[in-house]
Amino acid sequence: MVARLEDVTELPDGLSPIDAVALGSAGPVAHFALAQARLGSGESLLVRGAAGSLGIMAVQLARQGHAGPIAVTASSSERGGRLREFGATVLLDRSGDGDALPREFDVILDIVGGPALPSFIDRLADNGRMVAIGVVGGHPPAEFGIALMRSFQRSRSFGTFSLNTVPIGERNRIRAEQFAAAARGELRAAVHDVLALTAAAEAHRRMDLGEVFGRIVLTP
Repeated sequence: MVARLEDVTELPDGLSPIDAVALGSAGPVAHFALAQARLGSGESLLVRGAAGSLGIMAVQLARQGHAGPIAVTASSSERGGRLREFGATVLLDRSGDGDALPREFDVILDIVGGPALPSFIDRLADNGRMVAIGVVGGHPPAEFGIALMRSFQRSRSFGTFSLNTVPIGERNRIRAEQFAAAARGELRAAVHDVLALTAAAEAHRRMDLGEVFGRIVLTP
């Protein structure tokens, strides 16, 4: 594989290539998605589908930005406990039930999509912002916007984010800053396992079964 020069980021001392792979795309996506959502200090955040690399990075960055509370949805209490280690303070199940407070959130980062997305729009506070950064659960129903329109007096909003819309220079600057932070121990990569490239099918099998916390890294 040949990479373009502008896509290459130098690794600082103290950061392994394995951790860099786990951070390299997830970190910038989480950073710019939170910026698009305008998450401010003290504002509440819900990360839906937080046990993957994107969600884990979003939780860490929100904690560093003094957001709070930071809620996550997870498929098990074991995963929820691990997310607490990264900065989550409120644990919910996949349907959004769990710890009693808060009921509504200033910002929701949605990595899941799927048929349940409209019910999470209903969890936005006044002036709340939802930003979708993934659809691992499939696309939401075509009429999901009705959930926004029926509560338009609460000034809720919905948007999407893709790293493809960020200028290369900005993307690389944030990636380099995050690599340096990880080398200093201020950010942590969540590497579930390291497998040979020939085991790619096994990696996908584990992902499909929902067994992966963080990211599986494949090596040549």
